[in-house]
Amino acid sequence: MKTIALFIASWVLSLAINAQTISLQKHEVQSGETLYSIARQYQVSVSSLLELNPGVEADHIMAGQRLNVPAASQQEKRSVSVPATAVQPQESIVLQAVNRPRYKTKHEVKKKETIYSLSRQYGVTEEQLIKANPDLKKGKLKKGVIINIPYSAEDEAKYQEEQRRLQDEARKAMVKKYPVLKVAVILPFSSMEEKMTLEAQKMTNLYQGFLLAVDSLKQHGYNVEVRAYDEVGKYTASIDNVLKLPELQDVQLIVGPIRKWNIKPVATFAHEKGITHVVPLSNDLSLVNERPNTFQINANYSLMYSQVYNRFSVFHKGHNVVFVSMNDRADNMAYINDFKREFDARSIKYSSVSVADETTLINALKSDGVNVLIPTSGSPAAFETLCKKLDSMEIPNGSSVMLFGYPEWQTFSSRYDKWLCKYQCQFYTSFYSNSNAVHTQRFNTLFRRWFNQEQHNSFPKYGELGHDIGAYFLKGLHDYGSAFYENLHSFISPSIEFPMNFEKKNSWSGYQNKTILFVTYRPDGTVVVR
Repeated sequence: MKTIALFIASWVLSLAINAQTISLQKHEVQSGETLYSIARQYQVSVSSLLELNPGVEADHIMAGQRLNVPAASQQEKRSVSVPATAVQPQESIVLQAVNRPRYKTKHEVKKKETIYSLSRQYGVTEEQLIKANPDLKKGKLKKGVIINIPYSAEDEAKYQEEQRRLQDEARKAMVKKYPVLKVAVILPFSSMEEKMTLEAQKMTNLYQGFLLAVDSLKQHGYNVEVRAYDEVGKYTASIDNVLKLPELQDVQLIVGPIRKWNIKPVATFAHEKGITHVVPLSNDLSLVNERPNTFQINANYSLMYSQVYNRFSVFHKGHNVVFVSMNDRADNMAYINDFKREFDARSIKYSSVSVADETTLINALKSDGVNVLIPTSGSPAAFETLCKKLDSMEIPNGSSVMLFGYPEWQTFSSRYDKWLCKYQCQFYTSFYSNSNAVHTQRFNTLFRRWFNQEQHNSFPKYGELGHDIGAYFLKGLHDYGSAFYENLHSFISPSIEFPMNFEKKNSWSGYQNKTILFVTYRPDGTVVVR
């Protein structure tokens, strides 16, 4: 087993939580309440409520349902520890809920006082006074009677604000920080082979890019410990042996593996141990099912089609859309038919022609606007056939032709660059490496300086993928600790190739990257990514 370790040391603050025995009480769900709002009310996490209520689903609770919750008398303590080199440790802080009586005060009625006068005196409405004192009759008060005075709207606002402050404090106190982030990278490095395979070159690039992200974060005070493990090519018990290693039991992040048969046991292990798990390559939809700690970087395009349709409708509103049948064995008719159904639902007009019927194709083009042609196949052969057909046609004066295609079109740049620019080709993708971008060039320079080599020329660029994974997850886990999952949309990690925007299918699934990019080539040779 090949192990590579990288240690970076510095002092950071850590939060420690004093555990307590939990006593329970019942809470009856009210209309409009969610598990999250109940968790805030009792100053506990949603996950702890789910543990106390087996069978309850986070996104489906009903009014009248009774839930187990920690007893109201239970208090959570937070102790703040600092390094031994600090001048003086801070004192422990005890967080208490603001307990208040049901009513603000009592009032003894005096002569000539009325409900109206008392409501003005205490800043409440007459209705509130009557509700707090059901025995009263509106407008009639007897001298000497003791009545309840409810809280005013101003009192209530101050109370709610204080409750929110305390809940925020309690939530921060419950967050576990990681003074040193421990990471395991499990990839097929082919360390036992005499000659490095092509796959191993790519995976080594991924690991190298990850180390560059570590170094960048180290310069901002992050502590990271990385160990790399070689994933064997064929199925054996090796992955189980890796997961049994003592150092794997308390890592915060696992990146890899890439073999489908190895991914699932690692995902299960990560779920059981509460470890964040990143699947860098596979886009198998089943991998994140019932594995809430697993993040899938490579999006499954079938889940992204709705986003493609939505963005296309915005970018090409008012344009003339023409579907071109390529009669290619790589025709993606399921995608094309869904596209047409979306257009029908939105009352967007389009036409369909065959690439073999030049007359019909010419007639489908409008001379006074933008024509967007969508071929049914994204293969190189289909792309070349369509472009050659357009080159041979006499396109009407004043008309503009654009081609809208597929993620694999980004591999065409060296071979078909002239056509990509001439026909203003646009395609959707979840990743894109723009070699002309300043941040990409800066990364490539750094990569060469560190490793004395270029990234392997592939799609995606694996060094950039490794960097983006490291930058995103190490920053998130360091900054938010155990609250990382709750703050996925609260931080931004600039990416080189793989922007990351994760969502869950349901409360018990893992996370899938839902990023969608539209890449457009311009006639002047520039590339626009948005």
